[in-house]
Amino acid sequence: MSRTPRTAPTPAERPGRTPHAPRARRDKHNGRNGRIRLAAAGCALLTAASAACQAPGRADAATRVRQAVERLGEWETVSATVRVEASADEIHAFLRREHERGDGPAVSRTDALLLSRMETAFVFGSDRPLKDLGDKDRLDTAAAVNFGNRDVAAYKSVGADFYVRADWKRLAHETNRSRETVVRAAGLARSADSLPPSLAAARDMLEGRWVQMDPEEFDHFARAVGGKYGERAQRLANSVDVLQSARAQHHVIGAVRRALEDHAALREAGRADGTERVRVTLPAREVADGLASALAPLEERFDGIGFSWLERAPDRRVTAELALRGGVLSGMTVDLTQFTGRTDAGEVAGEMEEIPLTVSFAPGSAVPVKAPRGARWLDPQDVMAAVLYEELGSPRP
Repeated sequence: MSRTPRTAPTPAERPGRTPHAPRARRDKHNGRNGRIRLAAAGCALLTAASAACQAPGRADAATRVRQAVERLGEWETVSATVRVEASADEIHAFLRREHERGDGPAVSRTDALLLSRMETAFVFGSDRPLKDLGDKDRLDTAAAVNFGNRDVAAYKSVGADFYVRADWKRLAHETNRSRETVVRAAGLARSADSLPPSLAAARDMLEGRWVQMDPEEFDHFARAVGGKYGERAQRLANSVDVLQSARAQHHVIGAVRRALEDHAALREAGRADGTERVRVTLPAREVADGLASALAPLEERFDGIGFSWLERAPDRRVTAELALRGGVLSGMTVDLTQFTGRTDAGEVAGEMEEIPLTVSFAPGSAVPVKAPRGARWLDPQDVMAAVLYEELGSPRP
C-alpha cells in the first residue's frame, strides 16, 4: 500500500509524555545504536550527502544532488518508504543461490513472498529543518510495516519514550503461521477480552493498540510469548539505540559522510517523465572497511552483534541510482545482487535477475511522529501474567 505523506509545512509537534509515564530509564549507554540499517542509512543520506557532494571535481550532477538533498532537508519531517521491487520467485531464487554458496541462511518460499509484498515507511522528524541539526540534536522517528494492505506493525521513538503496536492476528495470517512468537501472540489475542483490569496494558498490546515499553526488556516479552527468541529480541533492543541518542545518530551519519566523501563518484544518468537520474558508484570493499573502522566505537553496544556484516562486502564497485524530481531528492534504487558472492559479469546476465531495493523520499509524515494518546506502560511481567492467565483458563473475577 503506497503512502502519501502529509506535506503541510508546519514543524513536527514535540508531544509531551502520556499520563502513563515510564519509570526512570537505565542509562548505562551514553549513545544508542541503530534499529534497522535502512533507517540509519536513510537518515544518514539526508544529512551526509550534501557534504559529500562538495568535493572538488564533482560539479554538475553532484551539485544538483547536493541541492536536492538540501531542499528535502529544509523540512522538519521527511519520510522514506522502502520496498524490494522483485517477485517472490525472483527473491526466493536469489536467496536460495546465496544460501547454497554459503553466503546466507536458508529462506523459505513464505519468507520470499513476504519480502516481495512488504513495504516499510520510516519517518525522521525534528523541531527544526533536518539540514540544520547539530551534533547534539536528535531525531524523533517512526516506522510502520505493511504487506499491501493496512499496517501490521509499527513503532515510534519520541523523545526518551518508545512505543510499539502489532496486529498479531493479521501478522499470523500474513506469515502463514510460520513464526512461533507471532502464532502464540495471535492465540493470546483471541482470549485477551478475558484478562482482568490489572492486565489492561497486556490486553492493549495483544489487541493491537499502542503501548509504551522499555526496549531493553524486549527479550523478556519474547521469552514470554515465544519461548526461544531471546537472542533476536536482545538484538532488536540493542538496535533501538540509534533512535534515542543524538551522539550515536551523528556518529553513524559522520561515518557515512566520510565514506561518501572519500569514495563516491557521481555522473548523470538521463532524464525521463520529469525525473532526473544520477548514478553513484562506490568501491564496496573500501567503503565497508571505512565504515567498520569508523563505527567500531559503537560495537560494544551491540553485545557482539556489531558490524560483522560489513566484512562480507564484495571487492568490486557497486552502483546506486538517485532520482531527483522538481529539484528535490525523491528516490534511490540499488540492485542487491551487487552485494553477492558472484564472480563474473556472465553470471549476472545469464543466471541472476536484478533485485532492486527502492527507497522513496518525500517531505512530510507517512506515519505521525508524535506520542500516541492513551498508550499504557507495559511491563514484561504483565505479558507473563497474561500468558499464565490464558494457560490456566481462569474466568474473569
